[in-house]
Amino acid sequence: PKSSPSATKRTDPYGTVVDAVDRAPDPNARPAALPRRPESGITSTGGPKAVMQHRGDSVTLSGRGFVQVRWQISPHSRPGGVVMPTWTGLKGRLFHVASGGSRRMDDPLPGAPNGYATGMGGPDIGYAVLPPGTQQMWQNEYFYLDGTVTLTQNERGCDYGIAVSPSNWEAVDEDVNEGPPQGAIRYGLVRDTGTDSAPVPQYVTRSTPADPATVPQRSRV
Repeated sequence: PKSSPSATKRTDPYGTVVDAVDRAPDPNARPAALPRRPESGITSTGGPKAVMQHRGDSVTLSGRGFVQVRWQISPHSRPGGVVMPTWTGLKGRLFHVASGGSRRMDDPLPGAPNGYATGMGGPDIGYAVLPPGTQQMWQNEYFYLDGTVTLTQNERGCDYGIAVSPSNWEAVDEDVNEGPPQGAIRYGLVRDTGTDSAPVPQYVTRSTPADPATVPQRSRV
């Protein structure tokens, strides 16, 4: 007998599961196992480490493998609203697979250096404020790319920078598994399911808009 359409209909196809606001896990909660995905390596127009500190800075990534995006939030230079970086011109698939770097950027900082209460700022210097509905970034965010995409820095309000580097499974796994016993504020978080239902980042599109900052938060790819 023929199978019913409901039995063959694909659920949660690639690109419909988009990152959403989440709560920080318990600092001592170990992450889930990081799924392995095929890796042939990522090439970057920015080389081994593209440091993007100004509006309009961009890097194009191609290949199959992992990418690290490391955040530097600088409200001491200029606080205010954060205009998020955006992924444009996607060909293929892009997943948000893990978060690490020993802390979420809104975690309290021991000693509150230079007026910071958290990585997002403090009462003495002002705060970096995310757009409503934007997922809170960690120090390191990890993505898996199978194809080509361009990441653009869209700074307009709060001063920030991002450093973009090709990575690999071993480096991501090591990062997310460093926790309080190693001096981190918290263990990392694995987001990858190993399937096409893994989350895609907010602010991603297959189009190439004239102003990358106009990419909507809840794009479907």
